[in-house]
Amino acid sequence: MPAALYVRGVGRRWAQLGMLVLALLAVVAAGVARGSGTAATPQAISIGALFSLTGSGDVFGPQQMKGAELAIKQIDAAGGVNGAPLRLVVRNDRSDTGVGKTSMRALIQSGVVAVLGPTLSSVAFAADPIADGLQTPVLGVSNTANGIVGECAYPCTWIWRDSLGESIAVPADVSEYVLEAHPSTAAIVYASGDVLGLQEAQLAGQSLIQNGVRVTKKIVLPATGSIVPAVRGAIAHNPDVLFIGTVSGQIAADVMKAARATGYQGTFLGGNTMNSNATAALAGAAGQGARSASAWYIGNDFPANASFVTAYTQTYGSAPDQFAAQAYIGVQILASALSGANLGTSTRPIAARRAALQRALPNVALLTPIGPFRFTADHDVSQIVWVLAMNGQGGHQLAGFCDPGC
Repeated sequence: MPAALYVRGVGRRWAQLGMLVLALLAVVAAGVARGSGTAATPQAISIGALFSLTGSGDVFGPQQMKGAELAIKQIDAAGGVNGAPLRLVVRNDRSDTGVGKTSMRALIQSGVVAVLGPTLSSVAFAADPIADGLQTPVLGVSNTANGIVGECAYPCTWIWRDSLGESIAVPADVSEYVLEAHPSTAAIVYASGDVLGLQEAQLAGQSLIQNGVRVTKKIVLPATGSIVPAVRGAIAHNPDVLFIGTVSGQIAADVMKAARATGYQGTFLGGNTMNSNATAALAGAAGQGARSASAWYIGNDFPANASFVTAYTQTYGSAPDQFAAQAYIGVQILASALSGANLGTSTRPIAARRAALQRALPNVALLTPIGPFRFTADHDVSQIVWVLAMNGQGGHQLAGFCDPGC
């Protein structure tokens, strides 16, 4: 079934429930807590955001901030959470693990009820344990590496994410392309010292072999100096596919440009970094057809997505990308849980409010720009996977999709 028809079918199936959910959320948002017949004056609820506004994550962080700010604006315009306005407290971790740890602690000490972010999985590995130890909910809105939720190197009890893990995304990307184009050979390059890039390369290698594709080269890109010799080595035997594993949009773009400059005409596959419009813009014409699996597609027919895209474009003068969408959804998730925990007018200590929010998060059920949303038992997301292809002009088009659990 074509993706558009599938999505329209899902949209119709959820339409009636969607109207009910939106109506209930409007009632909750407009409500003001009352005591002894006198309306209370709710205090603002502070939500922290730890985003990479500069550094290697700057192709994601600014869009995340815009998406989160738009959601805050819309929720407050509708009456806030039980009458309480939301306040977004943003810190720039500069894509640095040390800054991320310091900033996470500072956000929590400032009294935020929860934290969105960090942008990069590498920063999350360093900063999330601090929040977990301080019993503060963290919602990863772009962390895709293994070990963020579920099986972690520490308890990770207070960590959640609405971002599609690479353990699902990379195999989906590979499988979809193999099913369509039947490649016989592939090469893999990944960035030195890049934890996410290494995981993506490992997942790609396993999936390619499982799908009957022979991996001819697996090369680490140098941390300094020119990457051109490494790229040339990877494509020396003209593989049908070149998989690029990196958290850096600039590196991904540089690899594609270097490969095309040598005459390579094969297909690029990659991980979450390739979903960024900023990465697509950096790659330009060299990225034409580069494919990746995404948590979100701008053209999906879910009603919540259409309203989000319209509002974002009107507010910022440009279309959103996946990272803006996931941050936008992250605020909606936290607002829903805050409403469910009746925290709009709560005067309980901050530790008690964080604990109540933590208990409410498993019960969140929303219709969002990525479709119906719920958390899994491992604090992860189960959702449709959209396979995108760069259009060579700084954007993406839909190349395929698969159902939740693919």
